[in-house]
Amino acid sequence: MARGWGRNEEDLGAEKEHARDAKENADARPARAHAEEVARRRALELSLARIEDLLGKTANPGRRSALETARAELLERLASSPPPASPR
Repeated sequence: MARGWGRNEEDLGAEKEHARDAKENADARPARAHAEEVARRRALELSLARIEDLLGKTANPGRRSALETARAELLERLASSPPPASPR
């Protein structure tokens, strides 16, 4: 057989390393997705807290109406996405 056409030990080692790296990346995906979901939900909660704080300070009826609409939308978005379960 001509040199370079067969599989040698270096090729097998590289294949094993590639398979191990792929497995580690696959294991990290659920944790990353969980962290992104937690961060997204936290951002919604912070926005809601800010809007409620502004509602307590605002007397202008037009502004209050806009804030109440925004609060209703945030509450709906929070309700449609239940709290993320902890990763495996």
